[in-house]
Amino acid sequence: MRWVGEIGRKAIHLCALSIPIGYYFMSETLGRSILLGLTLASFLIDVIRLNEPRIRTFFYLFFGRLVRDHERYNLLGATYLLLSSLICAYAFAKPIAVAALAFLILGDTAAAVVGRAIGRVRILGKTLEGSLACLAVCVAAAWVIPGLSWPQRLVGAAMATLFELLPVPLDDNLRIPIAAGFAMTLLA
Repeated sequence: MRWVGEIGRKAIHLCALSIPIGYYFMSETLGRSILLGLTLASFLIDVIRLNEPRIRTFFYLFFGRLVRDHERYNLLGATYLLLSSLICAYAFAKPIAVAALAFLILGDTAAAVVGRAIGRVRILGKTLEGSLACLAVCVAAAWVIPGLSWPQRLVGAAMATLFELLPVPLDDNLRIPIAAGFAMTLLA
């Protein structure tokens, strides 16, 4: 993928940081309701985009550079991110859900940017440098989220890094926060 598209995708990814921050500062009921509405809307848009040629053409005219090849015939990463946000909000305690989503948004972005910019040592199709950046950013993010123990922070950051690295055929926007949240929940 070209750098322009990847930078645009990561900029949007960083804007998604509003999801865990917003969820942290609102009631769980309101946060879950908003996430449910956004997830359903995103899913509906994807279904229409995938099934209506005129809508698909219009969509790609404006967003084509940001869409990865595998998303052209599947759900967009944004839909998976909203779905994982909704799952995290219902499945995990609020501090764990916020941390798991922050790990996805910040850690995945760091891994991609550092891996593409300076990555040299290849591991499972990714780079060691990108994975180390992911881990460092996840630990830093966990440090500012109250309500987590240090073992939860470290294990969650490590699990997010591992699931960012592994070539699992499930979208990383879904697998990273759910794996990290589950690991942190086990330590609660």
